[in-house]
Amino acid sequence: MIDRRKYPRFTLKLDAKYEILSLKEALKCCSITNVSAEGVCFEAEEKIGTGSNVKLEVDLGDKKSPVFLFGEIMWSQELRSKGPKKKVLNGVRLMQVPKTDEARFLKYYCDRMVEKLSGYLKM
Repeated sequence: MIDRRKYPRFTLKLDAKYEILSLKEALKCCSITNVSAEGVCFEAEEKIGTGSNVKLEVDLGDKKSPVFLFGEIMWSQELRSKGPKKKVLNGVRLMQVPKTDEARFLKYYCDRMVEKLSGYLKM
């Protein structure tokens, strides 16, 4: 299988909330599982339809307010779960990041890249 991603993707766990923009529902909790410069994957309890637009509020763990990311669901995959709660991975292509959050998000991404690369240098 050929990886068509333009940017490296890093596995991580970040607390977040999401909202499907076409629905008038409250924000729902989720967990970001990986991130790249132009996309994220989050785990939720529902499968979100491809093409749906979502807003994510992501806690970067820096004790500041969450960053807001807007994107489109590109894929959704239900995971096998042993518990009663359904687990679904939802892949998001980022479409818009408010200017106020863009620098923080990109710095976070670049810091993860440096951490990963420095790990290779120590080998």
